[in-house]
Amino acid sequence: MTTDPGKALMIAKRQLAEFVYDAVNLEGLNFSLPEIQTLLDGVTVGGHKLSDQQIAVNQGNAWRKLFELVLKKSFSISIETVCELHKIAAKEEALTWGEFRTGSVYISGTSYAQPHHSELNSRFVEMLSEMGNLGDVFDRAIHLFLIMARTQFFYDVNKRMGRFIMNLFLRSCLDSTIIAIMKE
Repeated sequence: MTTDPGKALMIAKRQLAEFVYDAVNLEGLNFSLPEIQTLLDGVTVGGHKLSDQQIAVNQGNAWRKLFELVLKKSFSISIETVCELHKIAAKEEALTWGEFRTGSVYISGTSYAQPHHSELNSRFVEMLSEMGNLGDVFDRAIHLFLIMARTQFFYDVNKRMGRFIMNLFLRSCLDSTIIAIMKE
């Protein structure tokens, strides 16, 4: 693992197409890696629905925003940051984007009922508080992903947002570790 934050960010930027490729394939969108790279370069690809291409482009744009936040060292895991990333990641896909849902959602194939929308702000705060009780950085990251996905803070794009927030958290831990190493 690199201990240079600039180098780590550069490597992550080079892997943007791979990050998007992995995420959209987890969503069941069958793009090849070269097709994702083409989309991220601003060129459409044949044989795919425009809505699927929009999902891939949104994913790339959200990663770019995450890189920008990291570069400016202005990132925090907050409702504002989560909604800012969701506004990009869910554009033209979810019922609303960039704000917590104001109604119910249904998850097909399960009887699980997500929390009422009036509880979402407090559930977010609770998620961060519970994370503090976990000692291992990877347990904390997984906690963020799982709670984001399960709570359904948004009408759609919840698992992808969970992955973004998990990655944002891991990146902040990397920067903290590097700073601690440099002080030794």
